[in-house]
Amino acid sequence: MQRFKVAVRGRGLWISLDDELERVEFQVTRIVDAASVEEAQEKALTLVAGDSKAQPLPGYEAPVLSVELVEPSSADLSPQPGFAFHPDPEGGTL
Repeated sequence: MQRFKVAVRGRGLWISLDDELERVEFQVTRIVDAASVEEAQEKALTLVAGDSKAQPLPGYEAPVLSVELVEPSSADLSPQPGFAFHPDPEGGTL
């Protein structure tokens, strides 16, 4: 097993902010142990998809996740880095 740092981007997540719905994107890095780059990507995507911060509001679709970077790492598995949220370039408020 090898340790990898995997950067994941999520797009199209609707969140409630000050009683207003806003569409955001996010970036998050996950550190995983895996036998290959492909397995590292799968593990990181599964971790992010299961994180409460990436869960859609009731009635909304889950964000679209993509891997932006995978590289070998010697970082500890815990604690995992947090989410960085940004306005979605496609915009949207409700």
